[in-house]
Amino acid sequence: MKDLQSLIAWAAQHRFEKGEKPKLRVSVSGGRTSMFMAKWCKDNLSAYFDILFMFANTSREHADTYRFLEAGDRAFGLGLKLIEAVVHRTEAVAKACTGKIVGYRDLRKDGSIFREVCAAYGLPNQTFKLCTRELKTNPMDKYAESIGFGDALVAIGIRADETRRVSRSATKNGIIYPLADFVPTTKLDVLEYFEQFDWDLRIPEHDGNCVDCHKKSDRKLQAVYIATPEVFDWSMRLDDDFKHVGPNSIGGVRVDEPRKRWRGYRDTRELLEALRSASYHPLAVTNGGCSESCEVYETEEVA
Repeated sequence: MKDLQSLIAWAAQHRFEKGEKPKLRVSVSGGRTSMFMAKWCKDNLSAYFDILFMFANTSREHADTYRFLEAGDRAFGLGLKLIEAVVHRTEAVAKACTGKIVGYRDLRKDGSIFREVCAAYGLPNQTFKLCTRELKTNPMDKYAESIGFGDALVAIGIRADETRRVSRSATKNGIIYPLADFVPTTKLDVLEYFEQFDWDLRIPEHDGNCVDCHKKSDRKLQAVYIATPEVFDWSMRLDDDFKHVGPNSIGGVRVDEPRKRWRGYRDTRELLEALRSASYHPLAVTNGGCSESCEVYETEEVA
């Protein structure tokens, strides 16, 4: 459904046939755009849908993500459900993660959930895209199914100016993009909206929600390294502990080599060597639109 009137008409028909509102899951990543979308959905779709607002904690979010998330949840009255992945691993196989509900005071912020997923599946990279799948998508899907939201539509916070990130399987998976299709919204719109709040997000543009995300370009990673080099100490430990977990392939060919996390098939030490010698001009440090937020069902890389 590419327009709001069609969505509302579909919801009305569903309610007429089923005797209840259809269900909608709103995925909140922790950035401004998804919080803006959540507020819009609450204000404009609550009359037509039974809405579940959800956030999946990777435990590796920028510290300010958690503050902003709680402030926005309270200000907008979302009743946000905080989900954390639960790894199910036997000696022979790692099954899909499920999710559990936690409170703001109990959110894990030490990278431990990320490490548990890597221990079960190996390091994530551009080939093994297990990061979003097992830390976000599967836990949110499994929890939603457990409370009767398994067949709900899913609203994702992708704007009109970043449609390259839209999933090709959106219709098949019941995904909608309110800020791209129903109320076309740009990054500038979102930035201007949050300027009115003293609890606005305070994350530098190059950091994003996940500071050391392997999807980032070298230039953005270099900006992170210049500002906070200690971030990559954790990444090196991740390499050392889990590089031999799970199979590996390069260019679609199975190889008997350790898995590496970064673009160009590099481990963290190789990445840092490249960043130290690169001649990029440092990125300006701004409080931008959290362009590195990681949405469920995302298909395109983030540069």
